[in-house]
Amino acid sequence: MTKSKIKEFKQIVLGIGSLIVIMGVLAYCLNHMNPKQDVLQELEEKIKKVEQKEIILTENEKELEKKATEKEWQEVDNSTDK
Repeated sequence: MTKSKIKEFKQIVLGIGSLIVIMGVLAYCLNHMNPKQDVLQELEEKIKKVEQKEIILTENEKELEKKATEKEWQEVDNSTDK
C-alpha cells in the first residue's frame, strides 16, 4: 500500500470510529433523559390508581360493579360447563 492509501484508510477508520462514539453518547444521553420505570414501580402505581378509584365509588356503584363481576363469572361458568 502506498502512503496515500494508508492515510485514506486511517481517515475512514477514524471517521467510522467517531460516528460510532457520537451515536453511543447520543443513545446514552437519550436513555438517561427518559429512563424506563421499574416494573414493580409501575405495578404499584397502577394499584394505587385502582385503590383511588375504589375509594371514590359510592355504595351503589360498588354494588353494581359487584353484580357485573358476578354476572361475568356466571357466564364463564356456564360456557365452561357445556
